[in-house]
Amino acid sequence: MPKPDSNERLFDYEKARVAGRMVFAVEGLWCVSCAMALQRVLQRVPGVSSATVNFTSGSALVTWAPELIDFAQLLRRASDLGYALSPVRGGGELEAALHRQAKRIRLQLTIAVVFGMWSMLGSWVLYLNADEVADQAMVIGWASVLASLPVITYSALDFYRAAVRSLRAGIAGMDVFASVAVLGSLSVSVWNLTIGSSAIFTDAATMLIAFLLIGRLIEIHARQESRLAMSALSSLAPETVTQLDACDGDLVERLVLLTSIARGDTVLIRANERIAVDGTVVLGESAVDLSLLHGESIPKAVRPGDEVFAGTINLQGPLRVQVTAGAGERRLDLLGLRMLELFGGRSSLSETAERFVRFLLPAMVIASLLALAHYLWIGRPADVAILGALSILVAACPCAVGLAMPLAYAFTAREAARRGILVRDPASVEALGRVRTIAFDKTGTLTQGLLGIMEIKTRQGWDEQKVLHLAARAEIGVVHPISLALTAEAQRRGIQVSPAQEQRIRAFGRGVMMEEPGGDVRVGERQWLIESGVAGVPGEDDRPGLVHVAKGGDWIGCLRLQDTPRIDARASLQTLQAQGLKLWLLTGDSQAASEDLVFTLGVMFDRIESACSPESKARAVDESATPVAFIGDGANDGLVLARAACGVAIPGSSSVAVSAAGVVITRGGVGAVVEVHRLARKFNRIVRENLAFAVAYNAAVVLVFFEVGVTPFAAALAMLTSSLSVLLNTLRLLKNEPTNGSPVPSSSLHSRSSVP
Repeated sequence: MPKPDSNERLFDYEKARVAGRMVFAVEGLWCVSCAMALQRVLQRVPGVSSATVNFTSGSALVTWAPELIDFAQLLRRASDLGYALSPVRGGGELEAALHRQAKRIRLQLTIAVVFGMWSMLGSWVLYLNADEVADQAMVIGWASVLASLPVITYSALDFYRAAVRSLRAGIAGMDVFASVAVLGSLSVSVWNLTIGSSAIFTDAATMLIAFLLIGRLIEIHARQESRLAMSALSSLAPETVTQLDACDGDLVERLVLLTSIARGDTVLIRANERIAVDGTVVLGESAVDLSLLHGESIPKAVRPGDEVFAGTINLQGPLRVQVTAGAGERRLDLLGLRMLELFGGRSSLSETAERFVRFLLPAMVIASLLALAHYLWIGRPADVAILGALSILVAACPCAVGLAMPLAYAFTAREAARRGILVRDPASVEALGRVRTIAFDKTGTLTQGLLGIMEIKTRQGWDEQKVLHLAARAEIGVVHPISLALTAEAQRRGIQVSPAQEQRIRAFGRGVMMEEPGGDVRVGERQWLIESGVAGVPGEDDRPGLVHVAKGGDWIGCLRLQDTPRIDARASLQTLQAQGLKLWLLTGDSQAASEDLVFTLGVMFDRIESACSPESKARAVDESATPVAFIGDGANDGLVLARAACGVAIPGSSSVAVSAAGVVITRGGVGAVVEVHRLARKFNRIVRENLAFAVAYNAAVVLVFFEVGVTPFAAALAMLTSSLSVLLNTLRLLKNEPTNGSPVPSSSLHSRSSVP
């Protein structure tokens, strides 16, 4: 059994064995090829059922047969390849490692640019002014090669290491491709200078390394962003809690760190305080806002015996709670680990270029060997034939392959930023462009997350204005979504609401009571009014969000509250449907609330799932036969945002949703989803075209140079033309396009949603 080192927290591997799956943190990943190589090695370990290594999150999701797995062998196989597997750790260790890696890449890129420019300057002087500098050609050639050495030896060092690891795992990816091209360029250049020729190719090597380092820097930035998800989820709950201790028969309040709280302890949760633990209410009544963690738009009444969870907000009265789960065991903590697990199972940074290189590299080697055989067949000396074959191998290396993805991503990110959209990494953009199904959360995503009065019913003899006035007066000063909705509606109707001077008694969690001459006013749940002896309360109504009002012991009316749709939701959904996309609605809210929203929007969804837990949302996306994008905003959406092919967070999203999403919309609303989806599709098309250009030029170089031979100027011109074609094609991403559809005013929706 593996033993944790001094820097690793104690971990129960026996418990993990029984679980049959685990997310490991992976140290030492350099690129997507590294992740693919490690994944292949882990899959070959006896007892392992599956292994998915995700470069972006720096994690590996491994499942196994408990009776067959050997952890020592699993960790050793990874270590032999140069990577360290460990249980997921906190304390910022992985973040610090990523920071060091990013700092190293910036230094490598700086050296590649500075020394690469001098190397390229000398090369182009030889290409364009060979006759004028004939006397100094050898000096310039050697100077250019020497200028390239810092790039080839230091800036490219990590590519060589990754190439060796990839080959050991039986994968020839981009790092092997780059290593062959760079070392081949250096070898041919030194050989030519040694035999008295000034034909050098080191400018191609430095250019390729610089392009690839830019791509690596983008990838590292994406990894740093993805590490924020778990810390953001943990920050939903406070780090301190008020503990209640018995002392001489009295309860003493002590503010303590959350980590010192154990199961069975009793804590006090004050009004308007975020709950820090999972537990059971033992004293007090209140209402708890579940929207951020569970997605329910209407606060939930709690009383003794009910469960409460960390991350939710106690809206009204103080609660005494017996702890059932403290730090590390709360539902909030389990969601964080599950998020990391889903990150590990999601496809990593775009593998399009990697797949392309896997076919390109053998083709280049075969073409070079055929050239060698051809030159020997026609009678050229062996040294000349070998040099010619190596030259073709170097010249056939398209720098455009290394440029295609980073350049397209940079332009896409710039255009998205102009529209108020943050794209985290190329994988998310690529995935969003490929999906044919988009799933939406309800509360805060398709709706504004604010309750509005949809309908007021009154008893005969009472009008809407009077019922609303009494309800708003009773609720004024209460910090509660229903109170805010009543006050806002009263203000909209021009009703002056001032705080009641009479005594007001609140029945926490179920309603409020205001004492005034002529009879008490009660505002709250139907059942609470019945239990209080109110007469005339109508029969049960299954519609969500009903608040009943009584005065003097008689029912006088009820108000129906609903989370109001975003102003651009209807037009945006219709535009997406017109593009042939399937639309899903996955919400933690009730079925009745979902049906109300669908009726209000007038949009038919292909699938509707109500009362979804965070896990069931992720499971619905995971079980889809085709990739699904998910649009959400709450902490309860963190799991599904991590699991979806691409997660999109909209304005007003929680820090958890923002951290888990691959695309973050910073301004606008659902309408921005239409824009970013169109931009993502264009990104995919541009990348495919860029790679197609690289293939075309590569084929032309091989065919032409195979017969006529390679000159440095011809090789440089071919690479420059290839890179220029990629640049010009990618510039099309910056072309402004009109958006399809436009937001519609609220008046164009059904009349029931006209209230703001």
